[in-house]
Amino acid sequence: MSQVRFLLDRSLGQLVLPRRLREAGWDVRTLAGEFGDQRAQRMPDQDWIGEGAKAGYILLAKDHRLASRPLEAHAIYSHDAKVVVFARGDLTAGRMGDLCVQYEHKIHRLARAPGPFVFSISAHGVARKRLSAP
Repeated sequence: MSQVRFLLDRSLGQLVLPRRLREAGWDVRTLAGEFGDQRAQRMPDQDWIGEGAKAGYILLAKDHRLASRPLEAHAIYSHDAKVVVFARGDLTAGRMGDLCVQYEHKIHRLARAPGPFVFSISAHGVARKRLSAP
């Protein structure tokens, strides 16, 4: 695909989804791959959001509430983070991979859009979420 780089939250796993996206040509890193497993397990959301955004990643997370929780929303806002979340937390890694590949052109286009933002992926498409900003 393109040179868009994605950083996957630990809740998305380290095997199935990353492998599926890499097979589709995505440049994907996991938190454990980027920061080491021990640090990744202890990292608060606001820290990986900030560090991932500074490094130029599009952040991919399972938790659609990142946009509304104060600490995470502040981190997204203050670091101009570009975040894509799944609308449902009960999806399998396989289904998440299918949705990413189905909407990959829309998701990759988000890399050119200015942050901060949070977009949500569902079976119905990709939609912008309201970011609770300070």
